[in-house]
Amino acid sequence: MVGSRRVSPSGRQVAEDLAIRLTERGLTVVSGLAAGVDTCAHRAAIRVGGRTVAVIGTGIRRHCPPENEGLQQAVAEHGAVFSQFWPDRGPDKTTFPVRNGTMSGYSPATITVEAGEWSRRCSTS
Repeated sequence: MVGSRRVSPSGRQVAEDLAIRLTERGLTVVSGLAAGVDTCAHRAAIRVGGRTVAVIGTGIRRHCPPENEGLQQAVAEHGAVFSQFWPDRGPDKTTFPVRNGTMSGYSPATITVEAGEWSRRCSTS
């Protein structure tokens, strides 16, 4: 599940509802642990006792955004956190497009909850 980092209240509700419905059907929620839609999806899956997997755009010992450090630990306890980067690698303009490719290859489907006009562009902001 992917979407805007600056998610609207209705987008937040859709992300949470979808994550809950997926976990109720025994599916695993996969997202990127970014702010916004990703955070909503991971938290909702954990809240209902489902599995969730984060594919992150940094090394495993980094947290992006920093406020998701606790969520990253919770995801690890309720599923897995994957990174293909060296453990201390920080985010840059190349890591997130690589992460997105890995996430799409790992997941059988992608659900975009909410996206801005320029969301097709790769960005770290």
